[in-house]
Amino acid sequence: MTLKVVPIQSKMKKPTLQEVVSKLESIFNNYELRGEDRLNVVLTALSFCIWNVQKLVEDDDTKLLGLVDEILNQYVEWSEVKYGKTYFEFTPEKD
Repeated sequence: MTLKVVPIQSKMKKPTLQEVVSKLESIFNNYELRGEDRLNVVLTALSFCIWNVQKLVEDDDTKLLGLVDEILNQYVEWSEVKYGKTYFEFTPEKD
């Protein structure tokens, strides 16, 4: 019997958005189960992701801020400025 070695990458499909979200949720749940505060885990992941975006856009601050702004605009509704402060509200996740 002859065995053929096949690179695993050739059998892997591109991950779906649902798979990525599911993996992140699993990571957050695992760390929370192990005693870490969920907010700390999420903030650490957010910091790590922003740092990676910064590397991917090659330290182009304008592009970085544009991408972060685009993400925030999906979840935050900016209200008018009152009394010298900008007010905003979080909106439900959009599908």
